[in-house]
Amino acid sequence: AIDKLTIRFTTPKPFAPFLRQLGLSIAPKHILEPVTRKGKAAFDSFWGVTTPPEKFVTSGMFRLTKYVPAQRVVFKRNPDYFVVDKTGQQLPYLTNYVIYIVGDLNNEVLKFEAGEIDFLSVRGGNVARFKELEKNSNYKMYNLGPDTSTTFIAFNLNKRKNENGHYYISPKKQRWFNDPNFRAAIDYTIDRENVIANILSGVGSPLFTAESLSSIFLNENLKKGHARYLDLAREYLKKSGFKWDENGKLLDKWGNRVEFSLFTNAGNTEREATGVMIKQDLSELGIQVNFKPIEFNVLVGKLNDSLDWDLILIALTGSPLEPHGGRNVWDSSGALHLFNQRKGSETGAQFDLRDWERELDRVFEEGAAAGNSVRVQEVRGLTPKAKDLGDCPRFTDGAKRSRRIGTVPFPSYSRHLRSSSKHYLPVIWTFMGGSPRSA
Repeated sequence: AIDKLTIRFTTPKPFAPFLRQLGLSIAPKHILEPVTRKGKAAFDSFWGVTTPPEKFVTSGMFRLTKYVPAQRVVFKRNPDYFVVDKTGQQLPYLTNYVIYIVGDLNNEVLKFEAGEIDFLSVRGGNVARFKELEKNSNYKMYNLGPDTSTTFIAFNLNKRKNENGHYYISPKKQRWFNDPNFRAAIDYTIDRENVIANILSGVGSPLFTAESLSSIFLNENLKKGHARYLDLAREYLKKSGFKWDENGKLLDKWGNRVEFSLFTNAGNTEREATGVMIKQDLSELGIQVNFKPIEFNVLVGKLNDSLDWDLILIALTGSPLEPHGGRNVWDSSGALHLFNQRKGSETGAQFDLRDWERELDRVFEEGAAAGNSVRVQEVRGLTPKAKDLGDCPRFTDGAKRSRRIGTVPFPSYSRHLRSSSKHYLPVIWTFMGGSPRSA
């Protein structure tokens, strides 16, 4: 520290995204330094759900007072919070803040309507109804524009074996999922516009790129995407030797029936409805999809540990200002490199990387060390070297060749607010330390 109010950071090498990636609060050294000296395992287990609330050290506006598993998290106003408003009054205005764990989206809506909760993120299918009810209600509705998250389906491209010598994914499915023609056929079969019309009630837009519609890195050449085109999907399948039996069921060139499972998290009714529509869409290609909504913790276990899943319907958030925030998804050693996830000793493995994975590793590594304008060009894949790599799923080309080939519609984002919460003004914060903008 230079003085009591100034801290200097020195990075071992140039790192352009540093300020936007500086998203963690300053930790209490007198509490955590002894723990860090004991190693990562001690640090990871130091503060948990069983830690007494008074043991947590915070400089934020609220302090944790109570956690009831599967029910609620209770915070109270921090009397030592250092921020004041323009009149000199100490913030926050609220004395208590409670987060309820409601289980699913329908319960959340019911609790809002019953007056049990004050804030609600409104799904597209509910916008028209709540907008009409607003006229005679005690809440105000805000349209915050496009969300910064992306909803997509991912293929499991893993071709490795687990510690017991068994493949995570059966060899026949490995051949299907790693075939660009097969993934392209799936992409052209999913009816994004139908999902928007019937699930989001028209409040949404289709997404065909790896970044959100609000991103400053949005590739305008890919933004419009394409319409559903079943005939083209069938042509892609024929190129790879797929065929149909007398009952219209899709077979690969070895005669195997094309059947796989699609997972998502149970309780997200919007996502569950989307999965049902995807299942129906793909049935028109003769594909049998076993759609399986499962508990979120079980889903995370499949993604991070067992790796035994075929396709997944999920969403990730990110920053529209800093593409490096998505490196843990795109980098081959990333913790969220879902489509070819590695764990344990596999994390640094390079033997089975695809050429486009190596290129993505290079893009993020060199982009992070470069100046801003160069970094933008690298990530968008506009440099001559990147443009010449015809099969590289560049950061903005994810819908065409990467695991996001099955990206599903992207909803607009709204929020309800009860009029009793008079000191609340909605803002949009960018992920990982970006700046807010008023709604």
